[in-house]
Amino acid sequence: MNVITIIMIMCIIFTGSGVQSALGFGTTMITMGLLPLLMSYSKAMGLSIIMVSISTVYVSVKYRDSIQWKIMLPFLIPTAIICGLVNLLSAKVSSNMMYLLLGFMFVAVSIFFFFFSKKITIRPTIASGTILGVICGIFYGLFASGGPTAALYLLPATKTKKEYLATIQAFLCVNNLVILVISLILGRLDMTDLPMVIYGAIAMIAGTLFGLVIHEKIPSDSFGKVIYAFVGLGGLWIIISHMM
Repeated sequence: MNVITIIMIMCIIFTGSGVQSALGFGTTMITMGLLPLLMSYSKAMGLSIIMVSISTVYVSVKYRDSIQWKIMLPFLIPTAIICGLVNLLSAKVSSNMMYLLLGFMFVAVSIFFFFFSKKITIRPTIASGTILGVICGIFYGLFASGGPTAALYLLPATKTKKEYLATIQAFLCVNNLVILVISLILGRLDMTDLPMVIYGAIAMIAGTLFGLVIHEKIPSDSFGKVIYAFVGLGGLWIIISHMM
């Protein structure tokens, strides 16, 4: 892997981790939209999960006193179970099909956050947690990206921005570890990827620290609109490029 490619990968990871720590989610939406252009889909997913795990562990530990476990567990348990099952089965799906589905998912998420996020409020009950947990688990298992669904459930249930950030990072951390174990078992990452993991970790740590500064100073709503405009356009590009 040449120097230019390494720098491009580090820039992608830095951007994704900055968004993650600023908004509570977003790393894999960016990394899985761009990294497959530089490596195989399975390698991109494995690298993304390792990188986002570093970020979520750091933020979860930093804000551990603000994690709302009682609110999170009814949503976390079904997500983790479905996530693991779907991720195992997705190993048999062609990467081209996965990439196309990812494009449609990005567009759908972008449209939702632009037009419907403020109009829909979901109460954090066992029933809603189970239903959204299954949906989130499917997204997580296929694309390693369950953040948008997690935000929909956790944002109205937490009282402060700090509680929200701590809880969603802990939620993502657990599910990331589930996918990471499966990725290692399936051989999506091996020792030949270790140098790239080190470079990516440097970019991830830098992006996480930068994103936490943004989280404190910039309103999430205005920042999120810019990000999801990018995500939506990226999803359209993926769809068009794979249908031509």
